[in-house]
Amino acid sequence: MYGLMFRSAANPIIRLVFAPILLLFYLQYQGGDLPILAPMFVVIFLTLMPSKPPLSLLLKVLLMLFFVSFVVVFLGETLLDSPSGFALFCWSLVFWSYYRSHQNPKDILSTLTLIVVIIMAVMSKQMGLSVSVLPWLMFEGLGIAIVVTFLSFVIFPGDQRDILPDQKSDEPVSVHLALIVFKASAMSLVLVALIGTGSPQSMLIAITISSMIKMPIPEQHRTFSHNRLVTTATGILFTVPVMLLFMLDFPNWLVLAASLFCGIQLACYAIRCQCRLSIYQLLFTNFTVLTYQIIKNQGVESLSAELMRLLAIATAIFIGALILNLARPLSGKRC
Repeated sequence: MYGLMFRSAANPIIRLVFAPILLLFYLQYQGGDLPILAPMFVVIFLTLMPSKPPLSLLLKVLLMLFFVSFVVVFLGETLLDSPSGFALFCWSLVFWSYYRSHQNPKDILSTLTLIVVIIMAVMSKQMGLSVSVLPWLMFEGLGIAIVVTFLSFVIFPGDQRDILPDQKSDEPVSVHLALIVFKASAMSLVLVALIGTGSPQSMLIAITISSMIKMPIPEQHRTFSHNRLVTTATGILFTVPVMLLFMLDFPNWLVLAASLFCGIQLACYAIRCQCRLSIYQLLFTNFTVLTYQIIKNQGVESLSAELMRLLAIATAIFIGALILNLARPLSGKRC
């Protein structure tokens, strides 16, 4: 019975839904700082690691966490008084991250670096907050995410075979240098514009866009942006039942159960749509963030916050699709 129960073919789906959502509810009701960080990282790890990671890989990830959480933020903090220096530093990191993602779409370091740069820029330039506390929050969240990810593979073993991997380009990454420069510049300009507007959704929009334009295959940009727009716009609607239950003041355990059920349905929807890994990751990142926004607020505030998040994600998808379409001439190929 034990083996049959814990070695189900549905384990990869259960793992991806249960691990971040259960962790999110636990951290939220424990009153932790930025409780969304660890669940969001769990989603990233579970989508980038379709099979149980070896111990050596986890040790490498820990070293990455130290570098990303402390070194990058420390260097950024020293450049805050120099607008041009800070902007060039952030652009360089974004360019480096996209360069690595063009080499390997599943590269963890590039994904983490992009997230850190965006959070650091928004916290310091828009919110006017000190980023000195950010490394500890990031390191704590990433550490929790690694432990939860490893335990989820132990409790629900099995490889993810239903989601198609992102395709790799057969060309050397040097062929795409002009495209990578354009993506890094466009992402940096969008981040500056978002910070200038002072929108409370700047961080979510920027993270969503950065995830969209990491796509390394230039000739697939048109189809990719269209599929991502339609798929993600439909996928975020799976949080609506959770929002309604929370607004009607149903018990927390019922809201949690609804979140898990909707997450399972979202995974099945993604598999039916034959989503590739990057779209699968974006679907569950948005689902987790939207669920957090629902349980973070109360009553009517939850509805307005949810609508603002939906609008922010829709805006991010539109901007990301626009950047990908503008990048098509730089690929040197017809899409």
